[in-house]
Amino acid sequence: MNNTLNIPRMETIKKTAELFGLPVHFVRCKVSSGEVVAVRAGRRFLVNVDKFAEYLNSSTVAQESIAADKASPVVPIK
Repeated sequence: MNNTLNIPRMETIKKTAELFGLPVHFVRCKVSSGEVVAVRAGRRFLVNVDKFAEYLNSSTVAQESIAADKASPVVPIK
């Protein structure tokens, strides 16, 4: 019988942000909203790095937010 167990790679929020070159605040917001897989270990949150990469690869920008960005006027700084 072939019983293989895939142990997930778990990293802190700060280390996850460093690995992906993202702001810590962005990762922390995704963890607190429940959008990414994470667990609490004592006072720290550990992010499943593989699932986080899947989340980033599958996320898309909504067309409404793109249209809103194009519609907002840009005021030059004098």
